[in-house]
Amino acid sequence: MKIILHIGNYKTGTSALQNFLFNNRQQLLKYHIYYGNTWKIVNNHTGLAFAILKEALEKYGLLHFCSDLKDLEEEPDTIATKIRFIAEVRGATTIIISHEGFFADLLQVSAGLSSNLKFQDIDNVNIYICTRLKQLFPEAQIVCYLRRQDLYIESMYMEYCKVPWRTWEFPIAFCTFYKKQKLCLDYFNQISRWKKYFGNKLSVKIYEKENLLNKDIIFDFLCYYVGIKTDDISKFQQISISEKNASLSRDALEHKLLNKINEPLLNYLYKVYSEQHPDIKKYGFMKQNERLNILEKYKEGNNNLFSEKNFNYSIMQFDTEYSGLSDSKKEEICKFLSKPKT
Repeated sequence: MKIILHIGNYKTGTSALQNFLFNNRQQLLKYHIYYGNTWKIVNNHTGLAFAILKEALEKYGLLHFCSDLKDLEEEPDTIATKIRFIAEVRGATTIIISHEGFFADLLQVSAGLSSNLKFQDIDNVNIYICTRLKQLFPEAQIVCYLRRQDLYIESMYMEYCKVPWRTWEFPIAFCTFYKKQKLCLDYFNQISRWKKYFGNKLSVKIYEKENLLNKDIIFDFLCYYVGIKTDDISKFQQISISEKNASLSRDALEHKLLNKINEPLLNYLYKVYSEQHPDIKKYGFMKQNERLNILEKYKEGNNNLFSEKNFNYSIMQFDTEYSGLSDSKKEEICKFLSKPKT
């Protein structure tokens, strides 16, 4: 059995890819590819990810950081056995398993930004996740997409504002997020660890649309790593914009910040508003010197992974600075959030 383990990272088109795989799971079986046993209402393998995370937290006495995991009953070995069994019963010769948190930041996102995690705790958990996946799927081919560190931080900030990582947390200003986040940005160090356990069965690509086949992660992943031809991929059921986990518009984000909103229905409505009123211009959050410092800090490691010619170090020149949330936009968004939905 061929196992393709897509380990993320966050903010590299993972929702779009996972939704595509889930929506086309019956079509994929015609190619003897199984993508299934996903978790509850999400179209990825969160159940497996959480089961492994729970084991790690119990081992290191850290379960209080994610106390809601204590009620999980299924163990990783059981989940992995089910996936293999169902795949064989359905005649599959390839299994795809996907979760963006496997790479490095599952604990940070699960525990929330307000947790007092230590870097050693994060490192211990990441090592455990990697070694546990090796035990469960020793033959796996590992596929990982990575976003440039400064852009990754900004994208994770946007995601955090859209749906804060814990129910009691609220959207915060970027400068506060930047100081509090403990994201694993040393990609070279993390990938070196994965290579230690999986060797040459690991493929890493920088997430830039210009470097993806058809400028699309779905085509890139299915063609290069799964082996489906592009003409065949085009025949599959395509996904809608809402399944691509689109970012909040800057106006919607600022409105959430202003009103400190973290409530499921309103979170959803802000997302819908952003889909209907997307940003025409791209806005950055970092100051120029912050961006330069990050790029310089990780340049050597990035070059070792991707080589300089394949890693875009050009500073993002955003069209303009955000001018602020106007009174008319405040009124427009308030009306949108309060009008009856059918």
